[in-house]
Amino acid sequence: MKSKGLIIAGTQSSSGKTALTSMLLAAIKQRGIPVQPFKVGPDFIDPGYHRVYSGEDSINLDSWIMGESEVCQAAGKFTLNRVGIAEGVMGLFDGANPDDDQGSTMEIARWLEWPVLLVVDASHAGRSIAAAIRGFIEEAGPGTIAGLILNRLGSEGHGTYLRKACAELEVPVLGMLPKIPELMWPERHLGLQASQERRLPEVQQMAELAENRLDLSGILNFLQLPDSAQDMVNQEEPRNGQKKRIGVARDEAFHFYYRANLEWLRTSGAEVIPFSPLNDQTLPPNLDGLVIGGGFPEIYAEQMSVNHGMREALQEAIASDLPCYAECGGLMLLAEAMQTQDGAQHPMVGAIPGSVKMTDRLQHFGYCQARLDHDLSFRGHEFHYSSWNQEKSQANAWTVQRHADGRERVEGFKNGNLHASYVHLYFPKARAMLTPMLGLEGS
Repeated sequence: MKSKGLIIAGTQSSSGKTALTSMLLAAIKQRGIPVQPFKVGPDFIDPGYHRVYSGEDSINLDSWIMGESEVCQAAGKFTLNRVGIAEGVMGLFDGANPDDDQGSTMEIARWLEWPVLLVVDASHAGRSIAAAIRGFIEEAGPGTIAGLILNRLGSEGHGTYLRKACAELEVPVLGMLPKIPELMWPERHLGLQASQERRLPEVQQMAELAENRLDLSGILNFLQLPDSAQDMVNQEEPRNGQKKRIGVARDEAFHFYYRANLEWLRTSGAEVIPFSPLNDQTLPPNLDGLVIGGGFPEIYAEQMSVNHGMREALQEAIASDLPCYAECGGLMLLAEAMQTQDGAQHPMVGAIPGSVKMTDRLQHFGYCQARLDHDLSFRGHEFHYSSWNQEKSQANAWTVQRHADGRERVEGFKNGNLHASYVHLYFPKARAMLTPMLGLEGS
C-alpha cells in the first residue's frame, strides 16, 4: 500500500523537531486537511504532543522492532485519505548501529520514500552551517532532503545572514524560526516533559506561527493531498466471541503505550478497560487481566503511595493470580517501595520483592532482545533512570541482551501470572507470549 507523507528530521537530538512537527500538524488541521501524525522509533512522549495538535493518536514507526513490511503497511493504512507527518528520532542518521542506517529516521525515509524536512538548530551558527548541511544532503542522497528549517535564530539579521549562507545549497530554506518562548519546552530525564503535565500553546496559536514563519504552501507541495476528508478505517474488526476485560492503567503517571499495542489487544479479543492508579480507589470489576505500562510514576510517587485502596486492590488481584503484564513504570508501581531522587521512600503495591530507586543517570538504554527460551525471543527497548535493588538475586523473567554491545543479564520478575520487566515490547510482535498470558485469541 503506497503511503504519502513528510518526515521531520533533525541534525541532532533537541533540535526542535517536536515543536516544528506540532506547528505543522496544527496548521494543516486548521486548513481542513486530514492529517495523521507518526513518530519514528520507540518514543512515548512526543506522540502526546502530536495528539494535542492533530487530534489524532500518533503511530510509532520503529524499523528495528517492526521491520520494513510492517512499517510500510502501517504507514499506508494510516495515510488512507490523510497526509502523514512523521517526526524523526534523534539526528537523521542516528539509530541502532554506529555504521549504518538501521533503526534511524533515514531508514524509514528510504523505506517509505517520503521527503525529509531537515530542522537545523542555528542558535550558534555562522557560515559554517552551510558546510554541515551539505554533508547531510550528500549522505542522504539526491532528492531525499526536500527543505530546511533554520531554528532558534538569534535575530532577524542572523536569519538573513544564514539564508544567504545557504543560498547555494541544493535544497530551499522553507522556514526560519527565532527563539520563541512558547516553544522552549522543558526537558527531563526521558526527553520532553510529558504533554499532560503542562499548559501548551493553543492549536490556533501554533497554526498562526506556522503560517507566519514557514513556507507552508511550499511544504505542502511535497505532499499528495487527499481528495476528501472522509474518515479512514484504521482498526481491524475485533474477533467474534466473548471479550476478555483487560484493565489498562492510563493516567498522568502511566501513558507510555503504542497505539498499535492497544489496537492489538482489541483485535485479539480484549475489551480495554482504563483505570487510574493515581485517582481510582479500586480496580474496575470483573477483570480478566491487567496491563500496566510505563510513564512517570516517580513524579506521582507520594500520591500513589497514599492511595491505599488502589494499592490493596492491585496486591489482592495479583495475589489471586489475575494475569498481569507490567512494563517499566508498571514494575516500579508493583515493587515494595519507590525511592525518589529527594531520598524519600514511598510504599508501593508489594507484588514484587524489593524496592526501586531513582538514579541520576540512565541504567539501561536502547534496543534489546528479550529471550524466554531457545525458541522464543522478542525485540524491545529499555530507557529508564531507576534500578530494582533485587535484580541480581530475584530476576527470573527472561534473559535480556543489549543490541549495542551484546551484554546479557537476567531481568524482570515472574511469579504465577505476573510478568514485570523494564523492557518495552511491541505487542503484535510479542503475541506468542502475551496471547496465552492474557487469555486472548491466537493471532
